[in-house]
Amino acid sequence: MNITGPGQPQYTTPDANGSAVEGIREQLTRLDQNVAEVAQGESSDSLASGSRDRALVEQGEIVRAVRANARSLEASNQVIGTILDIKV
Repeated sequence: MNITGPGQPQYTTPDANGSAVEGIREQLTRLDQNVAEVAQGESSDSLASGSRDRALVEQGEIVRAVRANARSLEASNQVIGTILDIKV
């Protein structure tokens, strides 16, 4: 379904949904890798303090990216819901 508005580029809601879901998946994979890295370092005591700080900062970035993708998905779903309400 293509959605266009005055002064807005053509926007395809299924593409937006797919992009948001894929973004969430990518960030969850990234988070799993990050957690595994931290856990491995803690067990061998080889993770330097700077690496832990970097890992924590990266986890914050991951959380922000997941939230942004979730907001995008929510907005796309609201658009679809509005269109369905108008059509019915």
